[in-house]
Amino acid sequence: MRSKRVLAVVAVAFICAAVSVGCTDQGQGSVTPSPTAADPTPSPGAAVVGEWAAAEGPDVNLTLNADGSLVGFDGCNAHTGVWSGPDGGTIRLEFGGHTEAGCPEGVVPWLALSDGATMRGDTLALFGLTGGPTGELVRSED
Repeated sequence: MRSKRVLAVVAVAFICAAVSVGCTDQGQGSVTPSPTAADPTPSPGAAVVGEWAAAEGPDVNLTLNADGSLVGFDGCNAHTGVWSGPDGGTIRLEFGGHTEAGCPEGVVPWLALSDGATMRGDTLALFGLTGGPTGELVRSED
């Protein structure tokens, strides 16, 4: 019985010694690793994140979120989807869900016909599947 108690005390002492060695100063020359700072360089897509709206005409707007999601309104229906890029200068747009409201007379719902865009200053030039222009949006002041 005594040998089991001695063995238990030795085991506890060994564990305590091992734990305390990990917590002691490793000497003056030791270097403690520090976390690295996040890269302060914004991603290429950061420039397009934000709200965009038609400069004139019907109330058309598009919001490109930092998480790659998008929401928009084409004057008739609300749209959701995802975006990526720019890749080679092209921003890819993929519209998914949308409402199905009727359009007021004279309003052509062109936003969801766009599958890409290029950014020129504060203007997004949107284009469709054939590469033809579908419309332009400017950065919103809101």
